Amino acid sequence: MQHKEEIAKQLAKPTGLKKEEIETILEIPKSVELGDYAFPCFKLAGIMKKSPVEIAKNLASNIKLKSPISQIKAQGPYLNIFIDKKIFVEEVLNINKDYGRDNFGNKKKIVIDFSSPNIGKPMHIGHIRSTIIGDSLMRIYSYLGYEPFGINYMGDIGLHIGKLIVAWELWLNKDELKKDPVKELLRLYVKFCEKEKSQVQEGTDEQEFENNEWTNKAKEKLKLIEMGDEKAHKIWEEIRKASGKGFDRVYKMLNVEFNEVTGQSKFSEAGKEIVMNAAKKGIAKTDRETGAIYIEFDKLPKKFILRSNGTASYITQDIAAAVERNKKYKFEKMIYVTDYRQMMHFQQLFEIIKKFGYDFSDKCYHVPFGTVNFGNEIIASRAGKIVLLEDVLKKTVEKAKEEIKKRETKGDEEKIGVGAVKYIIIKNEPQKDVEFSWDQALSFEGNTGPYLQYSYARASSIINKAKKIARKIKIPKNLNEKEKELIKKILDFPKIVKEAAEKLNPSLIANYSFELSQAFNGFYTSCKVINPEEGKETEVFRLKLVDAFRTVLKNSLYLLGIEVMEEM
Repeated sequence: MQHKEEIAKQLAKPTGLKKEEIETILEIPKSVELGDYAFPCFKLAGIMKKSPVEIAKNLASNIKLKSPISQIKAQGPYLNIFIDKKIFVEEVLNINKDYGRDNFGNKKKIVIDFSSPNIGKPMHIGHIRSTIIGDSLMRIYSYLGYEPFGINYMGDIGLHIGKLIVAWELWLNKDELKKDPVKELLRLYVKFCEKEKSQVQEGTDEQEFENNEWTNKAKEKLKLIEMGDEKAHKIWEEIRKASGKGFDRVYKMLNVEFNEVTGQSKFSEAGKEIVMNAAKKGIAKTDRETGAIYIEFDKLPKKFILRSNGTASYITQDIAAAVERNKKYKFEKMIYVTDYRQMMHFQQLFEIIKKFGYDFSDKCYHVPFGTVNFGNEIIASRAGKIVLLEDVLKKTVEKAKEEIKKRETKGDEEKIGVGAVKYIIIKNEPQKDVEFSWDQALSFEGNTGPYLQYSYARASSIINKAKKIARKIKIPKNLNEKEKELIKKILDFPKIVKEAAEKLNPSLIANYSFELSQAFNGFYTSCKVINPEEGKETEVFRLKLVDAFRTVLKNSLYLLGIEVMEEM
C-alpha cells in the first residue's frame, strides 16, 4: 500500500503525534471490511487521559476527510480508515512489466558474498541456502536501482586442502577421478577424516593447536603450498579443476551467476601483511608459547588471526578480502550470506576491521541461515553423511516429470523441479532450519513453488483465451470483496520488495507471492472473468485485473530466481 505516509500526515495534527511515529503504529486489518488501515488509540490514552474507545469515537467525528481517505470509522479502540477505491483501482489498471522497480538505490554498490563452497568438497543441500538467498538479494537490489556485485569466495585453501593433498598422494584412484571427480574427492576426504579421528570442528582455534599426527601432516602440506612447492601446487590445481566442473553444473541448473569468482588463497599474503602491521602497532598480540598472533575484544572471545607456523587462516584472508573489496567497490553495504554457525566469526571479523582503523565496518552485514535437514540430520562432509545438491536437483526434476505425467498436465519439469527446491528453501526465514520433503516441495497445493507457478499459468490461460484486452477500461461502480482483496494485495508489492531489501530477507517476497496467489485463486473461484452475463465492462476490467496479477507474480518470482510457464 502506497498511501501510509499521506494518512499519517493527516492524523498527525488531531492526534498530536509525529507523522513518522504514526507510520509505525498504523496496522493493516485482517479483513477488508475493517478498512485499509487501522490506527490503535492505546498510546493516546495516557496522553489524553481518556479511554481508547472514547478517543477513537472523537477522532472519527472530528477528522476532516481528504484524499486518499474516503471514510473513517471508530470500532472499539481502533480507528478504521478506508481509502478511495477508485485510487486503488486506477493504480492497478496502470501496472506494467516494470511495476515495483525503483531507482532510489541510485547505482550505489552492494557487495554480496554468497554460495562460497569449499574446493575439494561437493556442494551439498546446505549450500543451496547461501546460493539462492544471495542470488535473490542480488536481484532485489538490482530491481531497486542499486548496483550489486555477487562474489563467489571459494574456500580454495585451508586445512581441508592440506588433508586432500595427503589423501591424494596416498589413495587416489585415477579412473574414478576421471569418471566422477566430485565423488572421488569426497571419498578421499572422508577416508582422511576416518584416519584423523578428530573431534575438533574445522576452522576453529582449537584445531590450530591440535597435536594430531594426521592433522599435522595436513598442516605441513598447507605450508608447502604457501612456500610455493611445485608438487603440492600441481595437486592443488588438479583439485580446483575437478571441483570447478561439479560447481558449474549446479550453478547452471540453478541459473545463478556471479560477477566475480575468487578464492581465499588470493588474500593470504595481503592478510599476513595487515596482521603483521597490526602486531607492530600493538593492536594484535603474539602468543609467547606458540608464536601465533591473536587479537582481544571487550565482549567477544579472543581470536587467533595468524597461525603459529606463519601461515594464513580463514580470518587472515577474510580481513584482506574485505579491505580489497572496500577499495575496489567503495560499497554502500557488504553482505555475507553464510551458515549461522559462523556468526561469531563475522562478529569478530567486523570488530577486527574496526580495530585495525578501517572506516567501513559499520557497512558490513552478516545474513546467517539455519540448516537443511533430511530426517533431522545435520549434513557434515567430514562424516561422509551428505546429501549432494546436484543429486537433490536431479531427483526433484525427475519427480516433477512424474507429477506432470500423473496429473496429465503440461509444464517444464526442470523449471518446476528447480523452482520447487528453491521455494521450499527460500520461503523460510533465513535463520530457521528447513525440514526438506519432496512431497511437500512438489505439491501443487499450499505454500509451494508449483502452486505459485500453476497460479501464473492459470492467469495466462485466461488472458490467452480472451486474446485481447481492450485499452479503454471503465471502473465498475461496485467491487466485490474478492476483487478488493486482490487489488490490495497486488498494490503491496513495491512495499514488500523494499522491506525485503531493508531486512535482508527474501522470504518476505516468497510469502507475499503465496498470499498474492491465494487472493487471485479466491477471486478466480468467486468471479467469472469471461462471462457475457456480467457485461462487457466487467469482463474487460477483470481481464485487466488478472493481467496485473500475472505481471506482479512474475516479477515477484523473478526476484526469487523462480521461472514461470504459460501452461501447466
